[in-house]
Amino acid sequence: MNEEKFSIWALGFAMGVLLVVGLDRLFSEPYTPPEPESIHADKVLSIYQRGKLDALLVSGTRPNFELEQACLTLWATKEGATK
Repeated sequence: MNEEKFSIWALGFAMGVLLVVGLDRLFSEPYTPPEPESIHADKVLSIYQRGKLDALLVSGTRPNFELEQACLTLWATKEGATK
């Protein structure tokens, strides 16, 4: 008899939880993803500037001239290809 009461209680509890979740979904506002225009240009620019500074540093103290040379080579070959 105890097992029967427990199974009825568990079924009622599960139904109650499903009812609450269903009502929450029914009456909540639909999710709208943020618009791409909401990303501010100044934030993106500051992220880019910080990344550029971090990329040119080795151990946080000296410029990485190897990286600068590689970028210069890429830029020079790209410039020559467009002319």
